[in-house]
Amino acid sequence: MPTEADGLASLSLTLTVVVVLLWAGLWAMRRMRPGMGLGNARDCAILRSLALGPRERLVVVRVGPRHLVIGIGSASVSLLCELDQPLPALGEDRFGEAVRKAVGRWRGG
Repeated sequence: MPTEADGLASLSLTLTVVVVLLWAGLWAMRRMRPGMGLGNARDCAILRSLALGPRERLVVVRVGPRHLVIGIGSASVSLLCELDQPLPALGEDRFGEAVRKAVGRWRGG
C-alpha cells in the first residue's frame, strides 16, 4: 500500500522532469532558429562600414551573391544602391572608389 510520502515524491520527481524538458526545449528552440545555416555558413554579412557621423553609417552588406550599399541613420535604414561588381578584398583600398561610383549612379550622374 503506497503511502502519502511516496506519492508526493513521485509527483515532485515528475514535475522536475517536466520542468527540465521544457527548459531544454526552449533552449534548443533559441539555438536552432529557422533560417539559420549549419555551422558558420551565413547568407548575410557586413563587408565594410564607414562612420559618417555620430549616429550615421554607410554599410556594404553581402546578401547571397548581391552587394548592397545601405545608409543607417538615427531614425532610418535606407537601401542606397546595389553594386554591379563585388568589392575587392580588404587588402585592396578601393572601398571609397566603389562607394563614389555607387553614389554617382544613385544620383543619376
